[in-house]
Amino acid sequence: MHGTRAAYVRDQCRCTDCTAANTAVSRLANRERTHGRWQPYVDARPVHEHITALRAAGIGVKRIAHLADMALSHIRELADPALNNSTMTRRVRPTTAARILIIDMDDANRASTSRVEATGTHRRVQALIAAGWAPELLAAPLGRRSTSLKRSMTSPSVTARTAQDVADLYERLENTPPPRATGEERAAANAARAHAAARGWKPPLAWDDIDTDPTPHPMAGTPPADDVDPIAVERAVTGHGIRYDDLTFAEQQEVIHRLTARGRSIRDIATQLATTKRTVSRRRASVGP
Repeated sequence: MHGTRAAYVRDQCRCTDCTAANTAVSRLANRERTHGRWQPYVDARPVHEHITALRAAGIGVKRIAHLADMALSHIRELADPALNNSTMTRRVRPTTAARILIIDMDDANRASTSRVEATGTHRRVQALIAAGWAPELLAAPLGRRSTSLKRSMTSPSVTARTAQDVADLYERLENTPPPRATGEERAAANAARAHAAARGWKPPLAWDDIDTDPTPHPMAGTPPADDVDPIAVERAVTGHGIRYDDLTFAEQQEVIHRLTARGRSIRDIATQLATTKRTVSRRRASVGP
């Protein structure tokens, strides 16, 4: 960086700004030596330990080097001092220590492709659905498809980028009601709430700390298998993104009965409900004509 001692020494830049910066640092060092306060190096052990903790949290040496604005080779030496048992890996400059020790072990500092624990992501998506946001409305601003979002909701881990994107979306929408201007929007919101209620998902206001609160016990009001939500059934029949697995047993029966009565084939029904032909065939046999 221009105008620094580093540029003067490392890049051998002799411009006015870099020369002035080098002079200022030299004067400070001489003054500190005069008063017996000169400490050009500090113990590197806290730095080694912090790098180890960062790596265990999924923040690799390349990412650490980027966040600390340091050379990758230097970070690698500090990460594994056994590879270089010199004085420089046992002691470091105070500025070097400060740059590394300030790096937090949070999702924002992880590489975007690194994997992080998904509980917070699951809870945020579930809470928004419980508030009436249909999955397809959540998937769109994330640049995802509904099927991709569903995989993130069931996987034990997600990428750091997904976790951050979902956290940002949750922050924007947690106090915002879903659109309800049209009949279709109202039906989608009602179906989302019914879907969440059937699974005991809690809305945003029910969480104190959505990342650290203990997992709640199943809600006593969870709809039984014979419960039928007519709005969910209607959305499934008309092909508005309701999957077979989103429905109760009785709703599955009703939807397949209605689609069969409309002359839809087993293949078409399976495709519309995102299930298998075998499942539809068995359920049609149990429903009867």
